Amino acid sequence: MKSKTFEEFGKSLLGFANLIGGFSLINTLFGNNHNLPIGVTFFVVIYITITFYIAGLKLIDKGEE
Repeated sequence: MKSKTFEEFGKSLLGFANLIGGFSLINTLFGNNHNLPIGVTFFVVIYITITFYIAGLKLIDKGEE
C-alpha cells in the first residue's frame, strides 16, 4: 500500500477510537440496559480505545516514512 493510504487509515482508526470512547461514555451515563458490570465495561472500552489509538499512530508513523 502507498504511504498516504497508511496515513489515512491511521487517521480513520483514531476517529473510530474516539467514536467508541464517546458512545460508550454516553451509553454508560444514560443507558438503562447493562449486560456487564460497569467496571468490566469500562476496562473493555479503555482497552479497545487505547489499542486503536496505538494502531492508528503506528500506521500514521509508517505512512510518513
